[in-house]
Amino acid sequence: MNETKGKTKHRVYTGKIPAEAKNILDQIKKIEIASHNAIFSDIIGEDDVVLRETMNSRLRTFKIEYVKKMHVTETGEPRKICQKSYGKDDESYWITYLPDKRRLKCSTKQGLFEKLYEYYSGDRNNPTFGRLFEEAMEQRKRMKGITDTSVGSASSQNTITRNYQDYEKYIDSELANKNILEITPSYLKEYTIDMLNRLNKINNKKIRKKAFQNNYKGILNIVFDYAEENGLCLNFVRNRNKFKDSDFSCLFDSSKKGADKKAYSPEEIEILDREVERRMNNPTKYGSCYTNGYMFKLAKLTGMRAAELSSLKKEDIDFDLKRIHVHSQQLKIKETLEYAYADYTKNEHGNAQGGRYVPLLPEAEKYLKKLFRLQDELGIDSEWVFTDEDGNWVKNDTQYIQFLKRMSRHFGLGITNNHAIRMYFNSYVLIPAGIMVTDRAKILGHSPEVNLHNYSFEDRKYCENAGNKIISYLNTP
Repeated sequence: MNETKGKTKHRVYTGKIPAEAKNILDQIKKIEIASHNAIFSDIIGEDDVVLRETMNSRLRTFKIEYVKKMHVTETGEPRKICQKSYGKDDESYWITYLPDKRRLKCSTKQGLFEKLYEYYSGDRNNPTFGRLFEEAMEQRKRMKGITDTSVGSASSQNTITRNYQDYEKYIDSELANKNILEITPSYLKEYTIDMLNRLNKINNKKIRKKAFQNNYKGILNIVFDYAEENGLCLNFVRNRNKFKDSDFSCLFDSSKKGADKKAYSPEEIEILDREVERRMNNPTKYGSCYTNGYMFKLAKLTGMRAAELSSLKKEDIDFDLKRIHVHSQQLKIKETLEYAYADYTKNEHGNAQGGRYVPLLPEAEKYLKKLFRLQDELGIDSEWVFTDEDGNWVKNDTQYIQFLKRMSRHFGLGITNNHAIRMYFNSYVLIPAGIMVTDRAKILGHSPEVNLHNYSFEDRKYCENAGNKIISYLNTP
């Protein structure tokens, strides 16, 4: 009788596993992993019959102990396992009944225990990449405070949603269904090559290096870190350093625009500023209180993020101390498309740390006071600095950002985002004003390293400037 046929493989136990049984299951997994890695690393060769049988014997013993712990009644009594005869030749088989009353039988007692083990372990004993991703995500949800009774913070929800989106984009069914023990560095490299070629063909262009590093490798790290924590895929973890970005550099777009190509120039800011002034002076067409224009004014005079502008409250403006307290942001929850107020900024990564202070320049003070005066005249009573006519906060992605994009495209500008205003403020205002890099970073809300590498293109003339100073020094009598 073929013991692998029948419907047994479709039966999976979904009940609770007692702690003692779970400990035994963990021991089984450890032995299977050790055996796999020993064979994979040629520690155990094909001729090592005794050693192989010793490990298999230990596995059988633990599996029988696991079944004995699991195959019990609700009162804890062992379920009956007996041998019966059938046919005129008195052939025998072993039989028992599962918790769902279905019968399970096999020609040998050992075979019956193997079937019982398969039933009670189910897919728990098949650690596929996809299953481990789901387990890891459930753990990440709990760590971020997302439970059945709590939705967690908006940024946490968005992170989880983005993880699932990245998984759907980069992981196909082949990798999802592959046992983690079978994913070697060589296999993963081949999969990555195929994945990049597939996406490049679909998009008709190479995916960006940043997406490869953060999104695709981010999913791999979620799964393999979780697997490592649970004692799985040790072979891959040991060889993870062999999986390098440079192996695939020809398959993704690693080009990078210079900082000066991503910032508005002073001339472009002047073009936009004149247009904003024109619209502010045309209340018939653009309304008495042109909120998007005032947001643009404050952005170019403070370098604030779009989400920070939208969440700015009137109480955050200190006209006496001439400063603005930036300590929040407006977040859009990707799954529900709802907007939420977050009491932390982007660089605080979900933990409120008091935010930062931005100088309130005289021009910014003038426009803010003018805005508040217009709001009073229109009867707009709101805690928010930037509102619509009903006092609701401005949605930065569908209102302010779209306004800036449309206006920039109208003038044929190559860049269309608020980030370009932040870079303009850093390199065309703060640097010429002699503000130290550490203070520039504090004002913009990021690290000095980010400021130097991603925001400061004037500083990159250090070699030319140093050379001129050296020549000047040497030529001085």
